[in-house]
Amino acid sequence: ANPSNPGAAHPKQPPRPRQGAAAGTEALDPSTPPKAQPHGRQKQRRAHAAADPSGLAGTWRADAAAIRGKAEKFETVALSILRGYLKGDSKGNVGGGGGNDGPAMLIIAYTRTENLRVGQTVRICGLSKAKDYNGRIGVVSDKINSRGRYPVMMWTTRKVLGLRGENLMRVLGGGEQMRPRVIVIGAGAAGLAAAKFLQDNKVNTAVLEARPRLGGRMCTLALPERKEHGLGAELVDMGASYIHNCDEDNKIYKIALKERPLCSVGAGNRWADTECAKWFDEKSGEEMSVLSNAKVHLLHWKIGSLMTRIAKQLGPQGASNTDMLTVFEQAKTQLIAKMKMKLTEQEKRMLDTIKTRMWGYVSRPENTASELVRHLPIDNVDTNDIIGTDIYNFQYSLQLDVRVAQTRDPKVGPINPADGTGDRLLCNGYSPFLVKHLAKGMRCLTAKSVEKIAMPHLKPRSAKSKRRRPQVTVRCRDGTQYTCDYVICSVPLGVLQSEHPESCITFDPPLPGPKLNAIKSLGSGAHGKIVLRFRPDQIFWPKDTPQLVPLDQRFHILNLNAYGKTGVLCVHVWPPYAEDMGGSDEKAVKDILAVLKGMFWKKDNKSQTTDAKKGEGGGGECDDDADFPDPVDYVVSRWNSDPFAMCSYSYLKLGAVWQQIEHLFAPYPSKDPQVFFAGEATSLEGIQCVTGAHKSGERAARAVMAAMANRRRGAAK
Repeated sequence: ANPSNPGAAHPKQPPRPRQGAAAGTEALDPSTPPKAQPHGRQKQRRAHAAADPSGLAGTWRADAAAIRGKAEKFETVALSILRGYLKGDSKGNVGGGGGNDGPAMLIIAYTRTENLRVGQTVRICGLSKAKDYNGRIGVVSDKINSRGRYPVMMWTTRKVLGLRGENLMRVLGGGEQMRPRVIVIGAGAAGLAAAKFLQDNKVNTAVLEARPRLGGRMCTLALPERKEHGLGAELVDMGASYIHNCDEDNKIYKIALKERPLCSVGAGNRWADTECAKWFDEKSGEEMSVLSNAKVHLLHWKIGSLMTRIAKQLGPQGASNTDMLTVFEQAKTQLIAKMKMKLTEQEKRMLDTIKTRMWGYVSRPENTASELVRHLPIDNVDTNDIIGTDIYNFQYSLQLDVRVAQTRDPKVGPINPADGTGDRLLCNGYSPFLVKHLAKGMRCLTAKSVEKIAMPHLKPRSAKSKRRRPQVTVRCRDGTQYTCDYVICSVPLGVLQSEHPESCITFDPPLPGPKLNAIKSLGSGAHGKIVLRFRPDQIFWPKDTPQLVPLDQRFHILNLNAYGKTGVLCVHVWPPYAEDMGGSDEKAVKDILAVLKGMFWKKDNKSQTTDAKKGEGGGGECDDDADFPDPVDYVVSRWNSDPFAMCSYSYLKLGAVWQQIEHLFAPYPSKDPQVFFAGEATSLEGIQCVTGAHKSGERAARAVMAAMANRRRGAAK
């Protein structure tokens, strides 16, 4: 047998088994003896049996009981496709002349499926052809190997080059099982989307994930039940938590309509909205007026419009090399002078905070290229002299007051198309919803940190070796190594950029210059979360208002208590503070508690907020500043220091251009590619979004299938 080349022509004489080789199967009908063999062939079979101490090779004529008695021998049998010593006809009858279907195949596999029985017909999926074949179980072991799988021996009359399907076996597993056609590195939104697309198209695929869990930067954690404090278990997202732009073109939204996870429309139809929010000066505890809110947001709207105009005037190269902060300050100075607008110190701080949200987000504005806004359409808001006038600001503040009131006590329920196309907050997280959906039936191996992707096909080969498909080798840090035809690398941009000893990946030979330049030029940004949970009787903030924003540029507070998670606050953290999150979890919690105390815990010890006076807060009045409560639980995310993320999202760094995102996605090599890339950093349409990551995964999977088709057409010629 030649397991490395199962498609080779069947020899007329059976090969002599190597010492200790184990293969064989029973006759499907033990009562029917096999056809008599020529005298010379009988001697040859006896010699083969004598050379095999295990007694399994060549025992295909033995009865079922005898073989099952030796079933523990399967533990030492590596997964192989072995040529049978007999030929079957087209109907699968033992002892036939072979017919048009060629020699019978003996297959050893490992499966998690229980209750398989001898003689049972199963479906065998061939990778070499787009056909499925019937196979029949020959031997089933009642012993489970170290990986919790049952060894099974079966036979078929077809030449099958591989197996697929959870009902039969799982691909990979310490090298003892059959190699997949495609290996996906990374089990985030992009990797799982790519693997599912390939699996749905009957392409044998396996996923390698470095973490002990699936989901990547979709990470849903469970806060424990605290009966002593009257708190139940709660799910919170430490990574992605919103579905953006819920329309018919959004694949994530379509999946949600089928799975129906618990959702709520984001305040103002947007995530982390600063307009439909209550603003507080954490230094004085004063709540900002709705008029100031309207005035500053309208000014910012006009500034954004003028920023686009300035960036277009700079041109592609100029906008790439001009930072966002410079363009923002130029637009702000021009408009304030033109409008003769005066801002209070609080309004100036509010504008700076909005600037950090909008034009920094995961990066410092001074490190972000103004190319980010150059492609936006010019809406002429900056030239509209009515917008920003005192009367216009007042009228807009009346509308805004109504909109803020409408966000209170948000509705939570299964996702509903009637709620419009606004962003949806996934109340119980992405993991129970999308990760579970994409990973269903998927063959995933966790704790598999890839350290090297080798592509020997790029090295000189002989004419003879070109006949067979060159393989890609994937080596993990635990010493395991896998071969496949194609690889989809969906790790975050930060991992591709880093040299972290736990996660960096070496490409052999190295990636081409344009791709390396794209990896280096694009930015890896930092955005964090701090989740705090307080006792129900210690709620000191407005209970039912979703968005609570301090003038402090570091934080933005999502009140999860308003969504039914009692006593829970999710604090979004922005750069530059998000880059190290205070240096430690304790320091980060201390810093946000100080801000919360300033926002809601009045320093004159008379009351907390106007809402608290009205009974909307849970804490009432306090006698001393020392009464400020400590959280029962807290969790701090650190994506930019996580070795398997090394960033929260990608962004357009100063000096980068949009075309480099396409260079990052481009398969490698350009001719007859075998290594493909996916992830939110490779998506022009959905950079920084789960939707973009999902699209990029399916896009990479389609590219793999196109490469397969091109290869088949080339082989046919």
